[in-house]
Parts: sequence; structure tokens; C-alpha cells
Amino acid sequence: MKIGVVSDSHGNLQALEKAVAQMGAVDVIFHLGDYVEDGLHLRTLTSAAVHIVKGNMDQHAEDGSSIIITTIGGFNFFACHGHQYGVKNDLNNIYHAGLEKNADVILFGHSHKAFLQDDGQTLIMNPGSIGAPRMGDPESYGIIFIENGDIDAKIFPLWDDIRS
Repeated sequence: MKIGVVSDSHGNLQALEKAVAQMGAVDVIFHLGDYVEDGLHLRTLTSAAVHIVKGNMDQHAEDGSSIIITTIGGFNFFACHGHQYGVKNDLNNIYHAGLEKNADVILFGHSHKAFLQDDGQTLIMNPGSIGAPRMGDPESYGIIFIENGDIDAKIFPLWDDIRS
């Protein structure tokens, strides 16, 4: 199973479309907020299931959820934008929220800063920003791989051109 993860597209549909092309075939995509409309656009680009989280810029959006709790490939996922857990300051609040929800995987955005950590019990990922990176970081997205009961994840920079 292959899961795509994007966040903070901020209306940059060209970057979002490139990310989907670079990901190749995926089973699920998470859009972790800022902007819900971009997450809805993802649904026109892929036949994969698309989970859409509301970000701090999406308060008035009718679609999307503040948090998503779901099980995929036998792993419990907790996804949110992250602003409600203060992720720009530290990850303690989101980590403990994930533990309270029995999450094996915690996904968040908001900081526009890619982050990936796996302590053997909980995988935590912020894919960075696909549409509005900060401090010289590249536009980026994440992929989570689930195979034979194992989980692995990587963060990829967005290429300037689509490579094969």
C-alpha cells in the first residue's frame, strides 16, 4: 500500500499536480490543510481515496474535517493540520494527542517545515509545504509505504520537471 501526504498547498495547483504525478499510483492521499479547495481538486486528479483536513486558513470551508482518525493497512492514523496543537512551538501536544487516540501514525502540517520521525512505535510526519515553502526549503510531499505489516515513510522534494 502506498499513501501520499501533502500539506499547505495554498492554492498552488501546479505544484499539487506535479506532486501527484511524481507520486505515481497511490491508494490514499492525505491533504493536511491550507486549502481545502486544493484537497477537493486532488479528487479530480486521482482515483485514490482523498482525506481532507481543514487548516487554519479553512475555518469557513464546508468540506474537510478538523481531524481524521482512520485505520489504513492495519495502522491507526491521526491526521490534523497542527495549528490546534501548537506545532510551530513543539510537538509534545500533537504527540500526546496521537497517543490518546492510539495512533501508529501522526500526520500534520502548518509549520511548512518537513519533519519525519519514527521511534518504532509512532511515526510522525509533516510533509512540508507543497505550495508555499519557507526558509529556503523545497516544495515537498511525503509517501508512506505499508507492506507485510511494516511501515516506512519518506519525504520527497518536488522536482522542477516530471522525471521518469
